[in-house]
Amino acid sequence: MTGPSDREPVLQLIEAVLDGGSWRTWDEPVPVTTRDPGYRADLERARERTGLDESVITGEGRIRGRRVAVVACEFRFLAGSIGVAAGERLVRAVERATAERLPLLAAPASGGTRMQEGTVAFVQMVKVTAAIAGHKAAGLPYLVYLRHPTTGGVLASWGSLGHLTAAEPGALIGFLGPRVHRALYGEEFPPGVQTAENLLAHGLVDAVLPARELPAVVADALDVLCDDTAGAA
Repeated sequence: MTGPSDREPVLQLIEAVLDGGSWRTWDEPVPVTTRDPGYRADLERARERTGLDESVITGEGRIRGRRVAVVACEFRFLAGSIGVAAGERLVRAVERATAERLPLLAAPASGGTRMQEGTVAFVQMVKVTAAIAGHKAAGLPYLVYLRHPTTGGVLASWGSLGHLTAAEPGALIGFLGPRVHRALYGEEFPPGVQTAENLLAHGLVDAVLPARELPAVVADALDVLCDDTAGAA
């Protein structure tokens, strides 16, 4: 199964989707605290490769003039995997968006939870899901743009909770990635099943569109979903 040939770095996605010059990060620096030398080396290489300190970035910007909170994954950072630091960053961002009554746009691209951190990484998915449930319960929009690839616990949790869910053309989207499926069952996953287009055909996502078309779709959706208590501030 193939997906988009070039994975767009997350900061390029931010630039494409938000109004020019409007991005403001919410992230505080994350120190490397692991005592595992192999994992520490993995983190340091990922930081050098991406220029980021973790697999997710959070912040706010404007889309067609409206304030929007954004959380997004960088797949080049350990396959966009979510561990404790990334999960806590996500929870803080969702809770801040809720407190400031901002609509929230999520753009995952992830292999799932970070296996190097074990069970505590899986717990982060529960915490992120609970924060998003609170955001939605407050009457605030939660929009999702599934990027290539989005699999595992990320898809099963905060990747599947959007009021509106769009996907990147050709994106691989599924709970088990093809390599995991092959390792478990000794055969390839049926071709064409785990694609954005197939999910659209079966009603599991609402649209398939490139990032350049996302601002118009998000703006239209928020015109319907927002009560404008904070959006135009």
